[in-house]
Amino acid sequence: PFGVHLIGGFFQTVRNMEALSRQRAGLIALGTLAAGLAHELNNPAAAAVRSADALRESCDELLTSLVELARRSMTADQFVRLDELRREVGAAAAITDAVALADREDELSGWLDDHDVADSWRIAPPLAGAGVDVDWCERVAGVLDPATLEPGLDWVAGTVSVRSQLSEMAEATQRVSALVGAVKSYSQLDRASLQTTDVTEGIESTLTVLGNRLGGEVTVVRDYADELPSIEAMPNELNQVWTNLIDNAIDAMDGRGTLRLCTRADGDCIVVEVTDTGSGMPPDVQARAFDAFF
Repeated sequence: PFGVHLIGGFFQTVRNMEALSRQRAGLIALGTLAAGLAHELNNPAAAAVRSADALRESCDELLTSLVELARRSMTADQFVRLDELRREVGAAAAITDAVALADREDELSGWLDDHDVADSWRIAPPLAGAGVDVDWCERVAGVLDPATLEPGLDWVAGTVSVRSQLSEMAEATQRVSALVGAVKSYSQLDRASLQTTDVTEGIESTLTVLGNRLGGEVTVVRDYADELPSIEAMPNELNQVWTNLIDNAIDAMDGRGTLRLCTRADGDCIVVEVTDTGSGMPPDVQARAFDAFF
């Protein structure tokens, strides 16, 4: 009886130590996940703050240019015609190629210098980025007189900058909102434990939460079946499964490779496949993968 008591106590101690080890590993994983999510949220939040600061400066410059136009006695007809030209800038295609953008800035700066525009270094970049060319500037020069040319172009450049910064703020805040929505979907906050759930939505929310782990060197290939039926399950538990599978796949590839996610219907069941381009498990590990405490 004493030997049985010792074995029982030893077995229970091992079980307790295993439970503590699992709890500690879970807390470490949670901390890593929280740190990665904070990093993902910090990037768009910081971008929104920078855009807000730049927007404040652009608004001040915009008002200054309007005051200067009024001081130089710009007529109402000139302002209307200038605004028509400004609307053309809004409809023009923006230049995204860096080399072409630099060449366009040089052309505009040269034209502005030839027309005695003092702040060509500040006016040319936003106009070039919005697709403005020298021909458009010539048309503006035909509408405005030399006294109002510089503040008129400054006003147009200010409106372009404001529009660009508002777009950046909208994109950044939408990114934050999408991350918060993904985390809410991932955690299934304020939802019943057993519910009708969309497997694809759970996988996508998991990818969003693990975005920091994916980095820029993991290519995600999605092969989702169309019109995949919803299932009755515990989505928070399923999301933990997707988390472990995807996290293990990233580790297997050393953070570099191709991650393929596939979903398809198979009769009354749904099949989910997570594959990676890593080295895989050795045969001796595969043989014991489902052993208890391995």
